[in-house]
Amino acid sequence: MRKLLMVIALISVGGCKAADEKPAEVDRSDLSADRDYIAEVKALPEARRKALFFRAIRDAGLPCQTVTKSEPVDANEKAPTWRAECEDRTAHLIQVMPDGTLYVTSRTTP
Repeated sequence: MRKLLMVIALISVGGCKAADEKPAEVDRSDLSADRDYIAEVKALPEARRKALFFRAIRDAGLPCQTVTKSEPVDANEKAPTWRAECEDRTAHLIQVMPDGTLYVTSRTTP
């Protein structure tokens, strides 16, 4: 049993990197500041746009089981807005910012 524990300890230490090794460089070429997120959202197929809006609504801490429809409501080129409706007919306004951030605005129900 003692030998087994020693072997496990040696194997786990053997997989560690030396302290003087530099971490690998991360390729950030796809994180360009010139990326047009607004055009990407506009070009998404309806099902993918609904999934994106669903994720934004849920990340905002709002209840939604599925987005049943979405439609553009503001053609502002710098920050367009869509209306997304959930299965319970709750509507949310989702504004797409140039940096890819999605702002969700919802009305509280009485």
